[in-house]
Amino acid sequence: MRDVFELKEVSKVFSHNTVLDDVSLTFKRGELHALVGENGAGKSTLIKIISGVYRADRGRLFLNGEPVQFMNPSDAQAAGISTLFQEIQEIPEMTVAENIFLRREPRYPGTFLVDRKKLRQSAKELMERLGLKIDTSAKMRELPVSTRKMVEIARAVSQKASVVIMDEPTANLNAEEMQALFQMIDDLKKEEVTIIYISHRMNEVFSLADRVSVLRDGKLIATMPGEECNEERLIPLMIGRELNSLYPARNASRGDAVLKVKDLSLGEHFGNVSFTLHKGEVLGFAGLEASGASAVTKTLFGLCGHPTGEVVCGGRKLNIKNPAESIRNGIAFLPEDRKTQGLFLNQNLLTNITAGALDSLFSKRAILHNRFERSQSGEVVRRLGVKTQGLHEHPDELSGGNQQKVLLGRWIIGSHKVLILEEPTRGVDVGAKSEIYRQINSLAEQGLAIILFSTEMPELLGMCDRVLVFSGGALTASLPKEEATQELVLKYALERHVS
Repeated sequence: MRDVFELKEVSKVFSHNTVLDDVSLTFKRGELHALVGENGAGKSTLIKIISGVYRADRGRLFLNGEPVQFMNPSDAQAAGISTLFQEIQEIPEMTVAENIFLRREPRYPGTFLVDRKKLRQSAKELMERLGLKIDTSAKMRELPVSTRKMVEIARAVSQKASVVIMDEPTANLNAEEMQALFQMIDDLKKEEVTIIYISHRMNEVFSLADRVSVLRDGKLIATMPGEECNEERLIPLMIGRELNSLYPARNASRGDAVLKVKDLSLGEHFGNVSFTLHKGEVLGFAGLEASGASAVTKTLFGLCGHPTGEVVCGGRKLNIKNPAESIRNGIAFLPEDRKTQGLFLNQNLLTNITAGALDSLFSKRAILHNRFERSQSGEVVRRLGVKTQGLHEHPDELSGGNQQKVLLGRWIIGSHKVLILEEPTRGVDVGAKSEIYRQINSLAEQGLAIILFSTEMPELLGMCDRVLVFSGGALTASLPKEEATQELVLKYALERHVS
């Protein structure tokens, strides 16, 4: 395979911080080349240089052996480079078809008028070719996160590019959608399209990659064939140290019941769900798409209207109305999509960290205790190891792993009885995962009762004392840690599942 794209001695500096340092790398025609590394290693900056978002401060780029310089993303796209960014790039009020062909709309000859009939037909044909059942006339805001992500993927592969960059493409996807994506990847490789693939999911890297390159602290550490990669070899290269155990041992002992749920139901989403959560326990929620698991977590936090049934927290019967009511009763919630559902991107880290405890800790007679607020926030940043220039920074200036730590830090402050975590390590590197797991264990050891919903089976089995399995809106199994296996969880997850 010959080289399609090459970087020679590329460097990039932001505010005296070198984020890429003399990186030289080649990508071959028809290969899937995986880039791995911790958050902040330089992966996102590298692909933004390739895709024309940033310009390198030093070094050269070559496409098919010819030097290139992209002034903007349109230049890169015109040269045959298509990019699927980690965060969904969409216009919510536009339809699926309009988003797919944005800035590439078919027009009537000799005019600027969009041929909407041809637009809809092209989008429909694309979905059929990719095997996706998505209503192309629906507005993006009407779709679930996973479907919106598939639309993004469809847009990227529709551009007939010679190089397709995929940054965490399986984030937010269910198992069926992942298989559709992997089939698209196979088809692209058969057409000799080069795929640059970024993922923190090591099993994906091992099964898909022809070659793997490791970045750390802005430097290229190693490039190796995919068949030579395993966790024991890659993780020390990524984090610069040995990682003895991804899932640390926990010393918490199960205490009294904190949360009692009896016959909780919400329309067609789930019905008659009953369970008890104890002090110091990490309780896993598992299930396929539309199983009801995620709907239960959101309902407990007051995000899904008025359920029937009974919820008792700390001995007090709750009337779940909204998130504010849940927070007042000691229930905290970390959502699955940190950027659209959790963080205030236009506010600084200080505001983001203390947002969940302003009433209880930092204000008296509507006057903020600024010094106390700042000291508590600084302590959270130190405790979680958030890599930041200071509390004045905004979340979108941080890597994904550090953003997730900030969101977790919001609920470390204050007095909570129950912490609900949805996909707590989605889109973060293995080093950040390990740190987040340590903090989850620490919170449990301090007596916090934790619900952990995750689509990553090893995470559930490695972190949880029990796993509740949901299928078709029903709770189908409660498995203690010593009995829970991937095969058994999947068996109960499929029990009432309708494809």
